[in-house]
Amino acid sequence: MAYFSLPPLTLPSYRFDYHSHFGGILPVEEEGSVATDTVPLDIKYQVQDQGVTVDTKVTVTVTKGQQLSLAGLFGGTLDEQQPERGGLSLFLKALMLMEESNPLAALAASRNRSRYERGECIAEDIYIACVCLANQLKLDAVRDATATDPVLYKTVRSALERLALAPSLDQKRPIEALMPLLRYFNDKIYSASKYTPFDDAYRMRSFAMKKLRAESGGEERYLQWIAMSLRYLEQEGIAHAQLAMGEDEVRVANAVLSAYNQTRETCYKLLAHTAMVYAGDNALEYELNNKILPLFQDTSLKELIGIDLLGSENKVGNYTELFSFLTTQKNVQSNQLTQFFGNVDQSRALQLVSHIHCGEGMGVAADNRSAIGYAMAYSRHLPGLPFYRAYAEYVLACQTAAQGRRADNTRGTPGTHAHKDNGVSGLFDEMFRNDSLTIDGLTLRRYDGNSARTQELVAYSGKRNMMALCESLDKSSVKPAQPAEAPPANSSYYDVLTADGSLFAFRLGHAYYYRSFVAARYPRIVFDTNLGSNSITGASGLFASAEGYRLNRGFRHLDGYVDTDVLTTVSDKVMFMGPEVFDESQLSALMTLARTSKSLADLLNNGQQTLSGLITAAMPPAMKSAANYDAFKALVTAMVGSSTSPAVWFAALTGALNVFINWRSYLLGSDAQGVEHTNVQDEFLRCVLLLIYNLAPFGTSPADAVAVGKQLQALVTGISETYWQTTVGPLAGNDSGPQTTATIAGYKAPASVVTVTRPLPPKPASA
Repeated sequence: MAYFSLPPLTLPSYRFDYHSHFGGILPVEEEGSVATDTVPLDIKYQVQDQGVTVDTKVTVTVTKGQQLSLAGLFGGTLDEQQPERGGLSLFLKALMLMEESNPLAALAASRNRSRYERGECIAEDIYIACVCLANQLKLDAVRDATATDPVLYKTVRSALERLALAPSLDQKRPIEALMPLLRYFNDKIYSASKYTPFDDAYRMRSFAMKKLRAESGGEERYLQWIAMSLRYLEQEGIAHAQLAMGEDEVRVANAVLSAYNQTRETCYKLLAHTAMVYAGDNALEYELNNKILPLFQDTSLKELIGIDLLGSENKVGNYTELFSFLTTQKNVQSNQLTQFFGNVDQSRALQLVSHIHCGEGMGVAADNRSAIGYAMAYSRHLPGLPFYRAYAEYVLACQTAAQGRRADNTRGTPGTHAHKDNGVSGLFDEMFRNDSLTIDGLTLRRYDGNSARTQELVAYSGKRNMMALCESLDKSSVKPAQPAEAPPANSSYYDVLTADGSLFAFRLGHAYYYRSFVAARYPRIVFDTNLGSNSITGASGLFASAEGYRLNRGFRHLDGYVDTDVLTTVSDKVMFMGPEVFDESQLSALMTLARTSKSLADLLNNGQQTLSGLITAAMPPAMKSAANYDAFKALVTAMVGSSTSPAVWFAALTGALNVFINWRSYLLGSDAQGVEHTNVQDEFLRCVLLLIYNLAPFGTSPADAVAVGKQLQALVTGISETYWQTTVGPLAGNDSGPQTTATIAGYKAPASVVTVTRPLPPKPASA
């Protein structure tokens, strides 16, 4: 039957994060994320100081009870007020950004205001926060100030610093009453959301970290940030990770990772990232040869195992320059990129990882950006005082409307919780979705991850990038002697760089578009799947409205409701499991096995050669194993249960084979836990949920359903382990990690629902 229900399913920790941006790991503030024990690290590294190499030795400690968050890092001394001090420090640094390098001021001074200015959405967020604060603190002198005026931000910062001063004995600090509002805006500024593009949040984090490093003792706190990020991963249950970091930070990060791996028996590795793939011609080539290559020639950087090409919001990558560089390095005789890869002395990994973001983004554009940036781009004159006076009044009117809407909808449900009571919750929805502001005949627009325009732009850029990548893979790596001469056979970049014995491993990040085509055409390329970030920010195109976004909390946060249409759409994009994947002869062979077998055991024993052949055809040489058939057999047995129907057997065979065919999609990554509001254990549960829905209905008893869930978990984790062992090397000794418990029930049909329920996590003990 179409209805299915799984008793509470216990998922062990998924031990891998196949991609995360280092700068986005820590959450902004998370009460439940606290270091469970003290971890001291002895770190040794070298730095350049005015052309002189200086050896540095320092002990960095992650203290038990430390909140593993930006607020915990920026809050200084560990005590009860650390998160509050940290939250305030983060907001003050956001104000400093606006005083020193305001993106909106840069846009106003630009000769091309149609170009999106990196950070302009967070700049508008900070301006809106200052309007609210100026009103609440009665700073009348700056209430109507322009968004480009540094005096506004300096005035608000000075007022907050005064309120943060220690009060008289037994009195509350005045700043405490404002902390809910500051935390609300910190979340908007330091992490992605429906109204904040990923890259804007990364800019803010980068600026704040530079400010922290410039403070007294800042360099040690910078090292502590790296250590806290690794501790956050370990406590999430991750023992193996590939973490992207800028080439200028790799040397210091390598020292911290090396110490952490040795102390905690983890296997955390670095990827050197670059965004030059979206710059002008030869920009990526220059960066690869002059900045990235020297890192791989340095014998001390043993934790660096690959290159990461960053994703773009709205441009097409020049992937040919990467493939040309790798091909050149493949052919040089000495000191090449891969000299420390493979079965050699001082090997860093079995293969060098080429990780390419392809098929993501948040769709910013000249007409899809901050509302103030939109006004700058589409008005004949720059906005002046009358504009900002009207804008500020609009902010305050929408704040009142949001408060009224919250008061009218105080009751939530397990799937759609009520808005938080912080005085500003729902403000952005009121300003940019429920209403609009028209000034001098121009109706302002604001970037919204759920809007049709954003979804169109994301899909357009994602699909163009995926096809540009395919075109680059198909190009010949050999220049013909004559222009009209056909290139030699098997000379494409794909053929050359992925041939047997290659020291390169290619993995596409996100790959949300055309994945099935790429998997079939380029079978030696794999994907790391991250569905949480784009779903949580709304940029996946799954939710047509803010209400649909809130309703599908079960898919975004794995606790609530999921529309079955959402599950079908996502499955078709990242792990298509229809019968179309089989040819006529394969379907005929499976039907014959089902019809002629007397029992399921008879089918699985007598059909082993046929079924093993189909499994072997789906897996790459390095991942072929007799254990694959054992896993297939166990999954089919659990799906069938006690049924004696050949039709049920046939459905189980095709479903289980499809699970193996889609093995490339089970390498999971978070992309950045803190910036993008997801984590690997959520990705694991989301992956299992998609597989369960695709395979349902199954079995004839609750025990059968539980067995299916366990077999799918084992299959996903087994494939991830094998891929790590065949591309990086031995698994880590660290095997600690939390378990996830979830109850899943649903009805497999269009326009229906699946529910996901998880127990509330325990509250952490106070420090």
